[in-house]
Amino acid sequence: MVYVINRLENARVVIIIFVLTAATAALGIITVAAYLAKLPLLFSPLAPSAFILFYTAMAVTASPRSVLLSHGLGVAIGILSLRLCVLLWPHSGLLDPQVMNWHRIVVIAISTGAMAVLMILMRCIHPPAAATALIAALGYFATPIQILGLLAAVVFLILEALFFIRLLGGIPYPFWRSDPRLMRTYRPLVKGIKTKGNFWQEVAAKIFRQRSIDP
Repeated sequence: MVYVINRLENARVVIIIFVLTAATAALGIITVAAYLAKLPLLFSPLAPSAFILFYTAMAVTASPRSVLLSHGLGVAIGILSLRLCVLLWPHSGLLDPQVMNWHRIVVIAISTGAMAVLMILMRCIHPPAAATALIAALGYFATPIQILGLLAAVVFLILEALFFIRLLGGIPYPFWRSDPRLMRTYRPLVKGIKTKGNFWQEVAAKIFRQRSIDP
């Protein structure tokens, strides 16, 4: 796989097939584990995290450090923001995820803003973790088991990335931090596949040309 990726004309097809098979298998295994163990191992940010890990495996955003720290920060910041606002407004009903009021808006603003700043300061940027902070701020992590389930799922996903990318794919996916030297070597796995043009630009151009032809 390493040889084919370095041949740019074949990289697109190889990466697409790899992302499809690895991400599907990884999430499928976690789903089966959640079903058999009866544990809350599934949460929505896990899917975009899997995509980033397998599509841009050598990027900083896909490193185990970024993925684990950012999701951990997300759940901590979301819960702390929620609890702080519950102390300030004890009768706001914020512990009920179905309640949406101006108190909830404050919680969401605090958690997402703090999450963005801390990811930048700690250099562990991983965009799906912002959704983790949002879920926590909405009150969906009500028990320690749910929090542990989230963190266990993230660790499980990282271990799967090490297996699929490093062992099966033969690509030196980092054990913790991304290596800048390796990032230069595996450029298609850092910034993703370069496409020919932009889809929406092409659509706009076709519409413009059609309007120019029509009377």
